[in-house]
Amino acid sequence: MANGFMQSGSEVAFKKVRELSLVLILGMFALVVIRRAWICDDAYITFRTVDNFINGYRLTWNITERVQAYTHPLWMFLLSLFYSFTREIYFTSLGLSIVVSLLTLYLMARYLAVSWVSAIFGIFVLMLSKAFVDFSTSGLENPLSHLLVVIFCIIYFYPGIENHRRVGWLSLVASLGMVNRLDLGLIFFIPLITTFFHRPNKKAFWVMVAGQTPLIAWEVFSIFYYGFPFPNTAYAKLNTGISHLEMARQGLLYLLNAVQFDMITPLVIVIGIFAGFILANRKIVPLVVGILLYLLYIVQVGGDFMSGRFLTVPLLCAVILIVRHDLSVLPSTIGVMLFVMVLVLGLNVVNPTVRINDLGPIDSGPIHLWNNGILDERLLYYGGAGLLNTQRDIEMPTFYWGMYGAQAKNSGRKVADNYGIGFFGFYAGPQVYVLDKLALADPLLARLPAMRKVNWRVGHYERIMPEGYLQTLHLGRNVIADPNLALYYDKLSLIVKGSLFDPRRLVEIWKMNTGQYDYLINKDFYRYPGMKHVDLDTLSGQLENGTPCTASGVIQLQDSGVEVQLPNIFHASHISISLDHNDRYQLQYLSGEREIATQNISTAYLPDPGGLMRRELTVPARAASLGYDRLRIFPLSGEAEYCLGEIRLANP
Repeated sequence: MANGFMQSGSEVAFKKVRELSLVLILGMFALVVIRRAWICDDAYITFRTVDNFINGYRLTWNITERVQAYTHPLWMFLLSLFYSFTREIYFTSLGLSIVVSLLTLYLMARYLAVSWVSAIFGIFVLMLSKAFVDFSTSGLENPLSHLLVVIFCIIYFYPGIENHRRVGWLSLVASLGMVNRLDLGLIFFIPLITTFFHRPNKKAFWVMVAGQTPLIAWEVFSIFYYGFPFPNTAYAKLNTGISHLEMARQGLLYLLNAVQFDMITPLVIVIGIFAGFILANRKIVPLVVGILLYLLYIVQVGGDFMSGRFLTVPLLCAVILIVRHDLSVLPSTIGVMLFVMVLVLGLNVVNPTVRINDLGPIDSGPIHLWNNGILDERLLYYGGAGLLNTQRDIEMPTFYWGMYGAQAKNSGRKVADNYGIGFFGFYAGPQVYVLDKLALADPLLARLPAMRKVNWRVGHYERIMPEGYLQTLHLGRNVIADPNLALYYDKLSLIVKGSLFDPRRLVEIWKMNTGQYDYLINKDFYRYPGMKHVDLDTLSGQLENGTPCTASGVIQLQDSGVEVQLPNIFHASHISISLDHNDRYQLQYLSGEREIATQNISTAYLPDPGGLMRRELTVPARAASLGYDRLRIFPLSGEAEYCLGEIRLANP
């Protein structure tokens, strides 16, 4: 009995040690998050809507029109709930984010990790991930997405739940997750469907449908109230005119950026995927597929300009797959080596989350980490929006865009424009109409293609300002010069400004969403505002290799390129073209309004001073077969002096 008592006492002591270690690691995570807590400019886009909503201006960005400028309705409503009591957004959003993040990690450790070692390891990994720590605050929806992912996985893995009940709860959480951020459906879809088909029946089907009520209700409301099923930001970022191939290339660069500046995050995602395949049971594999679908989506949309933001959800899913392994069975030496390896990788990055050599509350080091337009946004904003930079009697944030917004408010301006609309828009107040040049909050500009730029930046797609549009906003009446666009704006204005129950508005919502007014937008004009137009004969002169771009007869190209009109339909299979020697170009073959084929033209280096260099190309078989009557040449990359000398079409 004594032995039994001693054994029981040892077990109790060991349990207390485990609980204490868990509390300590959660406390360390809390300290790390608080030290790095910050708010980004984009969060204040949502905050302006929250402020309008609570102060009686409805769910609007500019109070004169209904535009969904936020991407996360559930997070917006949760912020609004707390803001309605505090009437202060900076500390409210940070406090809410930190509490939600800690709750997420506690639930993961308590209900998903199969051993206390696995739980501690999972939290340890997340504490060393710059992406996860930095976006556990920031003011964006990531913390709530993380919590919903963990709740979904708890229901998914928890034993003893009847299948139809599990399906119903999974569907409900997935629906809430998609209201928080629509693309989370890629994580939830496969596990939900495979759970249903494990034991399919009518009851499970109908509870699955019922679980989608939050998403269905939101979409119905969104279409009725805003006039569109998706946020305005989606139209602004997806309606750009940039090819899928270019976006995918940028998406891959986004993943490489994480490898360069936050190695632990992509590495753990890969390890989690492999860990899932090692377990290879019917529960694990669907979640692995969900991670892969989400990563594919990230690549397809070009990633993001915020380094690591889109990787926090797949990282958390990967950590969940890892903690489903019992790491306590590993030999102690291997276990210690595993923790040390993670620590070394976590410290071997620029500005690690647990950096020891802090010099103060303001992080030292580079503000910008330029890498294909992708930034460490926390470093950019931390000086003016970091929690540890808070000072008595100084309202946070102090970032200068907020001061510009306050100046616009105090000046009495009715219409103001800016590139960074978050801080600016919030502090400009509801009485100032803020025109967003990047179209995130503007209903008309979001539906125009972005101006073509060689050095375009993901998430920042500038539109050409239609002639008369700014005056239209000032005057309150339509004076847009382009008659077709003016008509389009009238239709759009009825949707976003007209009476909600006006039958004409409901008709226009249907027509606008089914593309019946797309023909009114001259996409070429707004996509290529500076495009030059020449005849083939203009480019038929003899120009030697090395001819400078400034020579007579050479056409200098801007970002919008040049269009060459052919006298008739050509089926030539070879083309000789002279272009600046150290630049890359894209050549498009068109027939009427249809693009037939595209090919990229590489550099052809010459010693300085360089100049034109002739390239001999084989026309794509599709273009040669179908024929083409126009050519478009666009600069892709190089030294910003782009030029075209001559073009000759021939058959061999």
